[in-house]
Amino acid sequence: MSKRIEEEVRKQTYIENVINMIMDGNSSDIEQLGEDGEEDEEEWTPQTMHDDGSSDSSDEEDYQDESELRSQQQHRTQSERSQKAQKTGETAEQTNLYSVQKEGKSVNTTAKEIEQVLGMYIHMGLVQMSSVRAYWEMETRLPAVCHVMSRDRFLKLLTVIHFQDNLSVSDDAKKDKLWKLRPWLQKLGEQFLCIPPEESHAVDEIMVPFKGKSHLRVYMPAKPHKWGFKMWGRAGQSGFLYDFDICQGAENPDREKSEVGVTGEAVLKMTSTLPAGKNHKVFADNYFTSVPLVQHLKERGIHYVGTIRMNRMKHWSMNFRVNQENNIVVRWYDNKAVNLISSFVGTEPVGNVKRWDRKSKTHIMVPRPAIVETYNKFMGGVDLLDMLSALYKFSFRSRRWYMYIWWNTVTVAVINAWNLYRRDQKKLNPKKKLVPLRRFQALVGTSLTSAGKAKIRCGRPLSSPEETPTPHRKRPSCSVPLDVRRGGIDHFPIWETRQRCKHCTERLSSTCVILCRVSKVSLVKKRSSADPDAERPQSGQVDVDFTETCNPQ
Repeated sequence: MSKRIEEEVRKQTYIENVINMIMDGNSSDIEQLGEDGEEDEEEWTPQTMHDDGSSDSSDEEDYQDESELRSQQQHRTQSERSQKAQKTGETAEQTNLYSVQKEGKSVNTTAKEIEQVLGMYIHMGLVQMSSVRAYWEMETRLPAVCHVMSRDRFLKLLTVIHFQDNLSVSDDAKKDKLWKLRPWLQKLGEQFLCIPPEESHAVDEIMVPFKGKSHLRVYMPAKPHKWGFKMWGRAGQSGFLYDFDICQGAENPDREKSEVGVTGEAVLKMTSTLPAGKNHKVFADNYFTSVPLVQHLKERGIHYVGTIRMNRMKHWSMNFRVNQENNIVVRWYDNKAVNLISSFVGTEPVGNVKRWDRKSKTHIMVPRPAIVETYNKFMGGVDLLDMLSALYKFSFRSRRWYMYIWWNTVTVAVINAWNLYRRDQKKLNPKKKLVPLRRFQALVGTSLTSAGKAKIRCGRPLSSPEETPTPHRKRPSCSVPLDVRRGGIDHFPIWETRQRCKHCTERLSSTCVILCRVSKVSLVKKRSSADPDAERPQSGQVDVDFTETCNPQ
């Protein structure tokens, strides 16, 4: 008996750790996950940078050895549990308050029910369907979703879920266009920043698809999703999102007069949470890059590499140049000329890359500067995050535009938890196969919907309104297609639980244990829609003409 109790305690602790990954984004004490190695993505490995010989890299500076890593995980677990309960508890409290303000009646939701909503959404991303209601329909129902909560309850919570009291917000706070979602975004961002940063970071744009009406919606024709909300993001090479911010347009007109420009200010804001003097490397494209931006970051001990537009370089025309601040500018000719600027890496060592020569119709080796190779290697962190986010993400429809941003943050939190799991697993068990994102997301969704939640029970409800389960509503039997009923093939009786006859009227109501194997309906002997008043069968008679009863003329 003691062994069984210990096993249950260990299993419960394991499930709670998985829940913490989605709610907090920084727990990864899940060593038992690495058993399924299919769909393994390429592992991240530290890269040697061609820098100026400054201090050692700070990549994962808090993860020095296995004992220290395990100690940090143990200290994190207790705090994360309290933070997770506080975050979902506040969301449930604000949801109940908003439902009273909107409808005059509370929905009586709890923190555990909010977790179930998140878990159901995560499962929906794994099995894509055309609409939310399809997950509860008889033909397409998904047990991981429909067995957790009724459809009406789930849709009801989606309409009233809230994060901040509308009546307690000041007019100054409402100048923030995201004030309704700000508490959630702020706490989630704080959790992301708790993770020790990698050495190399990419700053880029993130598009949240949205085609409805909103003053924050933008149109970007060069993006795969042309309409949506634009976000600034700083991600590592692994795709871990460390910092983000939603673009709200021209918040401060004075920013346009800044020497780094509006986009340069976005880079400075994203890198303001990086520790100074640790030789971190930041990469960005020509939409953000300017010479003053490189100098600003260099003063904080942060190196920079990025492509740059010619109109931001004061008409420099040289293919190679080093200015007075020791910033190098390189022009490399590939399919077209590419201009790059860096504060720590130059042209040496020059490598070679294979390119197709149209004239000779053969592959030739073309020299490639080190700055180009470095930029291509570490610039794709945000793009990798976008790719992973689009794999298993369900697209909800809502009249409240900020809900699209909220669902996107939930997806990003799952990806961050998976990236953190891979990082820690490499330190603890480098030889063990890693769990792919698909299975990891399924485990997180199951943990959120099942861990610590009581199953729905029949009978009288509990006295406490917070623990009152949502009763299951009886559903009518699914109608069998006409061509199946009249197929005339394989209509044989099977014995199941006693049910009411399909063709008996209320006046002649009968029950039996005989079902048609094809139509799945209960049928009494010699009873059909063509003869509803047929003689009532005697007890024990089972000779049923299923061809006649299932295929009435």
